[in-house]
Amino acid sequence: MNDNRSNFMKSYKFFAATILLMFLFDLPLFGMNSKYTGEFLKIGLGVREMSLGGATVASAQPVSSVYWNPALLYGNQTFSGQIMHTEEFAGVLNLDHLSLVLPRKGEYAYGFGFFRLGVDDIPDTRNALIDVGSDGIGPGHPDYSGPDADGSESNGKLDDGERLDFGEIGSFGSSENALFFSVAKSLKSQIIVGGTVKGIYKSLGDSRCWGVGFDVAALYPWKANLVFGLSLNDISTTFLFWGDGEKELILPSLRGGVSWTFAPQGIPFVLRPSAGLDMVFEGEQNDTDLQLGFLNVRSRIGLEIQFKDFLMLRAGRDDLGSYHVGCGIDTPLGSIDYGFAMGGAYRILGESHRLGLTIHFAEFGRGLRRWL
Repeated sequence: MNDNRSNFMKSYKFFAATILLMFLFDLPLFGMNSKYTGEFLKIGLGVREMSLGGATVASAQPVSSVYWNPALLYGNQTFSGQIMHTEEFAGVLNLDHLSLVLPRKGEYAYGFGFFRLGVDDIPDTRNALIDVGSDGIGPGHPDYSGPDADGSESNGKLDDGERLDFGEIGSFGSSENALFFSVAKSLKSQIIVGGTVKGIYKSLGDSRCWGVGFDVAALYPWKANLVFGLSLNDISTTFLFWGDGEKELILPSLRGGVSWTFAPQGIPFVLRPSAGLDMVFEGEQNDTDLQLGFLNVRSRIGLEIQFKDFLMLRAGRDDLGSYHVGCGIDTPLGSIDYGFAMGGAYRILGESHRLGLTIHFAEFGRGLRRWL
């Protein structure tokens, strides 16, 4: 017991030193255009995890752990996959997610994930304006005598007397994508560590950008029913490079969480409360629970109630103060999950419905063969 406590304290000091160095290293970067560059990476993945408000750094399912905490991959025993689709803010944003996790072999476990956040079919009116000025007469018209005196001709604005050529209205899209590769390993101190390499790709119309980032994480099962988790995201600072030479960066952030599982005697359900803190170093922001200089701290909380062995009910509050509810059905073949987001930003921009499917391929294959 003393050895485990000593090893835990060594790991704690290592992470504390890493956070301090990370903060000092990035202080000169705060003057750069970094705020909100990586916001798309904070929206979350997994219907179950999002229904719990994202308070899942210590309790995410293996198929979602490539995002929340790659160290959670180590407990996976099956070859599983997950797909998710959600139309955020009443369908304005489309969020799609796919992940695959492999059963642990030896000392290592691996997982892969991809997600896309996009807005499609945005009307493009840049070529639709008939910019002939407020008199409505332009070059080529028999009554055209020259540019308008008020300067409204060819000014790029829709002035009185001008109109749009609806046949020239096109469309474009905007998307933000991330590809994850994660690995987990257990240490002798009972602490499980994990790491993720993520490739980032963004597009806005004809513009493109690329970047690569790194996350490291740890999991400490202090007791069988009490687990602590920690994840350092974009630990080396993630740089994004646009085709026109513009550069952006995503500053490091820290997520911590705890999960507790207990089953009241005489009642046929299991309770899993969880809580978490997100810490970002991006200066003054709105919707933060605590601000200390450049450090912003936001809290998350969630509760999952399991009835029997298959029915799950969930509720949570995310880091921006929005509320989430959901449910799920677990079977040996996989699970189906539904989530609903409301309150906070969702009250203004529209609620979100989410649907996810997890498949355990080995069990699914055996069940299919029996059925056939």
